[in-house]
Amino acid sequence: MPIQTPNPPSNAQCPAWLPAKFWDPETAQVRTEALAKSYQALENRLSRQPVPDLPSHPGAYDIYIDDDLLDIDEEVNQRLYENGFSNTQAQLVYDLAAERLKPMIAQLAAQYENEREEQRLIEHFGGVERFAAIRPQLRAWGQANLSPSVYGNLVASAEGVIAMFEMMKNREPSLMRAAGGPVGASEDDLKRMMKDPRYWKDRDPGYVARVRDGFRKLYPDAP
Repeated sequence: MPIQTPNPPSNAQCPAWLPAKFWDPETAQVRTEALAKSYQALENRLSRQPVPDLPSHPGAYDIYIDDDLLDIDEEVNQRLYENGFSNTQAQLVYDLAAERLKPMIAQLAAQYENEREEQRLIEHFGGVERFAAIRPQLRAWGQANLSPSVYGNLVASAEGVIAMFEMMKNREPSLMRAAGGPVGASEDDLKRMMKDPRYWKDRDPGYVARVRDGFRKLYPDAP
C-alpha cells in the first residue's frame, strides 16, 4: 500500500535537511521508497562490517603489560569479548587498570613495610613504651645534629634509626641517661648540657625539656 502524503503547495521546494536525490521536483514530494531502500542498504552494509581487530576468541587478545604486579585475566578477557571489545579497547582497559592500581598497591606496600620496620625497632629497643620514650629524643637529636638529607635517609629504615641511636649514644652519653636509660644523669651531666648552645642560645624545645626532665628525676621533691 503506497504511503499517502498530503498534497504540497505548488511552490514547495526540497527541504534543506533532505538530499536532493530523495526529492521529486515534479510532484514536490519526498521519494519515500528510494529513501527507505537507501537506509536498508546502509544498515545491511554496516551489519556486515566487522569490528576492527576483534579477536576470534577471548584467548586471542594480544595484551601487553609492562608491570610485574598485573597479569592477563582470563575472566576479564571473556567479559571483554562478550561485550565486543576490540584488541585496542581491551588494551586500554588493562592500561587504565595499571594506571589506577599501581599507586594503590605501592601505597599498601609502603604501609606494610613501615609497620614491619617499626616492629623491628620496638623489638630492638625492648618494647613499645621504651621505643616511644626514645623516639622523640632521636628525632630532636637527629634534626639538630644531622643534615636534612642524612636525617631523612636514616629514619627511612630500622637500620638507619638504630645507627642514629648509636651515634647519639656515643656522642652524648649524658643525653642518653637523661632520655630514660637505666642510669640517671648526674647534676654535672645536666650542667654540661646547659652549656650547649641548643639550651642557652637556640632554646631548642626538645633539648630544654630533656634538661628539665633530668633535674626533675634528680630532685623529684623540688618545687
